[in-house]
Amino acid sequence: MARPRFQNLDEATRRRILETAAVEFAANGFDGTSLNRLIEGLGISKGSFYYYFDDKADLFITVIDHAWRTMLPDGEIDLSDFDGDNFWSAIEGMMRETHDRVHDYPWLIGLGRLFYNLPDVPEIKARVEEVLNQVRDWQAGLIRRGQTIGAVRDDLPVELLLALLVGADEAVDQWFALNWDKLDHAEIDRLFTEVFAIFRRMMEEKTTD
Repeated sequence: MARPRFQNLDEATRRRILETAAVEFAANGFDGTSLNRLIEGLGISKGSFYYYFDDKADLFITVIDHAWRTMLPDGEIDLSDFDGDNFWSAIEGMMRETHDRVHDYPWLIGLGRLFYNLPDVPEIKARVEEVLNQVRDWQAGLIRRGQTIGAVRDDLPVELLLALLVGADEAVDQWFALNWDKLDHAEIDRLFTEVFAIFRRMMEEKTTD
């Protein structure tokens, strides 16, 4: 992570540095990004760079964390607020909010492609795994909440439902990351609606005729 000195910068400057770096990484990948060219694009001196970051990997990790925060829904999410009436509509709303963020910040797609093709740098892989574990823990909590209120099927163990959800979610994320630039907004919205319906049918409470 960035050194504490970086956090002392004003928010606008931090955002400019991280999003400029994000665009560069998204366009060229981690290995293809020249640190000297990147520093020049950031508009800071090499001395300032090393005042804020240990190295290129440290900057990349900080960019990943910024991307993760950018994609998170606004405000705290309390799973106890989910009930039988709003469970699926609330989830759909959060997922649509995430898709809207990608429209607002196109560099997120480029980083998304790198997310599934990480450089062979141990600290980067470790940080991404931490982020993915946070996501999986939250998804497991969501499944448990859904089972408790009767919105998610309970004929399968939470761990198996989570494995199904994670596998399908990663496959969909990778497909959208690879094809995003070929799709217009209307088609993305249509595909999102169809994919969400598939996820819901897979996870929803089992009913009998």
